[in-house]
Amino acid sequence: MLDPTLSALLGALWLLTGGVAVRLMLRVYGQRVPTEGRLAAVRMHRVLGRAYVLIYLVFLFVMIRKVLTYASFTPLQAVHIALGVGLFPVLATKILVVRRYRSLHRILPGLGITVYSMSVAIVALGAMPFLIAKATAPETDELDEQGLIRAGMALLEQRCQKCHDLDRVYDQKGRKSSDLWEVTVDEMVRLEPPLADVRDPILAYLQAEFAAPDTPAGVMLTGSALIEARCQKCHSLDRVFGYTKTEQQWRLTVERYAELLPNHIHPSEIDPIVMYLYAKRGAPPDPEEEMRALFEQQCGRCHNLSRALDQARESQISPRRWKRVIRRMKGIAEERELEIWSEDEAQTIAEYLAAQYKEPEADEGEDEEK
Repeated sequence: MLDPTLSALLGALWLLTGGVAVRLMLRVYGQRVPTEGRLAAVRMHRVLGRAYVLIYLVFLFVMIRKVLTYASFTPLQAVHIALGVGLFPVLATKILVVRRYRSLHRILPGLGITVYSMSVAIVALGAMPFLIAKATAPETDELDEQGLIRAGMALLEQRCQKCHDLDRVYDQKGRKSSDLWEVTVDEMVRLEPPLADVRDPILAYLQAEFAAPDTPAGVMLTGSALIEARCQKCHSLDRVFGYTKTEQQWRLTVERYAELLPNHIHPSEIDPIVMYLYAKRGAPPDPEEEMRALFEQQCGRCHNLSRALDQARESQISPRRWKRVIRRMKGIAEERELEIWSEDEAQTIAEYLAAQYKEPEADEGEDEEK
């Protein structure tokens, strides 16, 4: 989806390009122009025409993607879509006449004026919802919390069901936290920018009436809903619940997917998903595994982990001496402005590295000599 500011700038550029192109065409066909001036006007018209077609194709692509998300259309939207799609055959006909049918060039001015008139109507109809929404948006700055909630209830029915039915909202009642409702509303504003003027009252109503309680049970409901909405879009839930992992392992898994699919899993959704998965398919924490994970997380940011492990396995160093090494590493990390581990974490890493030492096994010859 195009940013509203970018969309407005492209619309203005589109009309300007089309207007100048039409002016040049009328000059060529309606006035006596010297040959040199005529050729220059034709060349400029071609350049502007290509720019006009390119911008139109961008708008057409964005419009089609947006239309696919709508459950129904208002009359204004229906006319806007019809004009946007209907411009394509008119524009294609004009290009075909220019390229292949020189004997029909006399109809080009009429086609050009028609194309430009449709362009003006398309831009006007596209801007009209913004202007109407701006004019009809209620004043909510001076409303108290209850007034904001009441306004949001009416606005939810007016604005949200323009794109989808309200059952979609009601189905999520009690299954999203307040933070996730904010993420949802902001996503809707991104898809439908006019909603920005009524974002606060709608959000206030959803958070007051539809948000899951801020309790462990509420978090479980949120996590369950998120797993259904997010995880099974890529694979079955049997795959998810086929594993048993510690809380840290589940977190690493979910964070990896959030990094791979940043537009699919929002950072605020990670915690409830992890808490639900750990509650349903959690394994008791393995102390040695937790120590190893902490070591890999902190030490792996600066150097190869095998470097430290090789040293730990080749030389018997006490946790106290390892802690001195870690303290030196901490100074280097501070110089690089990296996140610094706590004293407890430093002690855990030192104990883990000290535990890696194993006495070398005596070979058979040594055993016989003894």
